[in-house]
Amino acid sequence: MSTPKPLASVSRALTLVEYLATRDPDGTPLGTIAADMGLNKATVYNTLATLREHNWVEQDNVTGYYRLGDGIAPIAAYRTSTRRTVDQLRPYLATIGRRFNELVHLGQLADTEVIYLDKVEPDRPIRVVSAVGKRATAVTTSLGRALIGSFADRDAQLAWYMDTPDMNLRTKADQREVRRRVIANFVNLDERGWTEEIEENEPGIACVGVPLLGPNGKNLAISVSAPAERMSPEYRADIARGIREELDKLPAGLHLRTRPAGSEL
Repeated sequence: MSTPKPLASVSRALTLVEYLATRDPDGTPLGTIAADMGLNKATVYNTLATLREHNWVEQDNVTGYYRLGDGIAPIAAYRTSTRRTVDQLRPYLATIGRRFNELVHLGQLADTEVIYLDKVEPDRPIRVVSAVGKRATAVTTSLGRALIGSFADRDAQLAWYMDTPDMNLRTKADQREVRRRVIANFVNLDERGWTEEIEENEPGIACVGVPLLGPNGKNLAISVSAPAERMSPEYRADIARGIREELDKLPAGLHLRTRPAGSEL
């Protein structure tokens, strides 16, 4: 069976909706939209007209500017399977946060990056600052290493994850060192069930990551981050054990489990 070809008109309409979602809610002129999207005005105008029919886009009566309409409300309110999982995991993130009083992240892979889906802040004056939705180069984060290390073909995958703008800007020696550390983390993941990074993603910060395996390869990972001065080897190991202990309490209905460590295989 041949692979279906994407429809250019549908792709263009969806891209336009995504574009308007990032723009001023007061609207954007047709000419600006066309220029930013690299399309001629007639094409953009016709696409906008179709979206207006479904109330996904509206046009200001005074300025003529275009903005998103109320027709997207059901989509904006829709809770994806990932969002539902994030909501279900939040109490466990909160428990881990209370246990260690450090920053807790939930993340997943997005291309060659890891994206932060949720976080729980600690209650202390000296802490790590982060944001949900932020992305980071996967191979330099404990979250990314935990997720890449959970692939069956992780060695082959690693080559692709190393090929990022961030990595390509580094010296060959630095690239080799990152690769060496990632592979060392794979070993630690196999033996102890967790990964780490120390001041590789952000100066002064160290992190511990634990993968959470889901159905159909929809894996997630949870990390704890803290100032590197607090993250001694003993504390990192204690945090990793604590994360795994809390995640082992997840109900079977969530279909998520921690990755077995060496002693559990």
